[in-house]
Amino acid sequence: MHIAVFDDNIADRKQTERLLKRQSDRYQNEGKEHFYIDSYGNVEALLRFPQMYDIIFIDMAEPESPDSHFKNGLDVARLLFEAGGIKNVVMCSSKHDYEQMAIEAGMHDQMLYLKKAIKVKDLEDILTECEKRLGTPKKRLELRGETETIYAEEDDIIFAKTDGLFTVKVVLTEGRSIVLISDIYNLYEQCEIFKSICPVSQNAMINVNHIKSESFGSVIMDTGDKINVALLYKGNIKEIRRRLAADQEN
Repeated sequence: MHIAVFDDNIADRKQTERLLKRQSDRYQNEGKEHFYIDSYGNVEALLRFPQMYDIIFIDMAEPESPDSHFKNGLDVARLLFEAGGIKNVVMCSSKHDYEQMAIEAGMHDQMLYLKKAIKVKDLEDILTECEKRLGTPKKRLELRGETETIYAEEDDIIFAKTDGLFTVKVVLTEGRSIVLISDIYNLYEQCEIFKSICPVSQNAMINVNHIKSESFGSVIMDTGDKINVALLYKGNIKEIRRRLAADQEN
């Protein structure tokens, strides 16, 4: 899950992060997807890409300035809902009683609520409720380049290949690409959450669902790119397709 923590109190913000990281470790031990956590201390930064988050924790005790439009966390939540595409908003009450404020504003059912100091059991209950609301989320991989980060679902990835000594270029749908400071082996380990990703050499891997055509020693992807397939790896494509077909039958 992708989680944002917005709090104008840095100590509270760091504490919420710590609690979430512990829960992330527990989720991983249980075989679940771990958390990607981003932390914000100002409204403008949060509002850049709020729709990417599955859960947003909010508290704003004081306005950023006397003339600010945002007097408290409820003002921030209201703007997020106006932007659309927001999944779960958790209001964390300290100075302000957000639950009562939300009732008075007619927004109570749109959000979930925690009281500070946040207790582990209360946080666990909130995360469980958010999971129920999300259903079974699509798995996403964080691809972090030098200047941007892309959260890619399985079908977003077309192929990846070594682009230098310690860099890998990932080509995605919609004409996108990103260069990672990594190696192809590390990236493949991360891609094991996806079923259609297939290594085809020591320098490249592909998404078999994006293959346009095949020849003896290469494949043409639906972008038109030709990717060489090493002889020792040639059986991988057939095996991945067999597994995908078996999953569809089940």
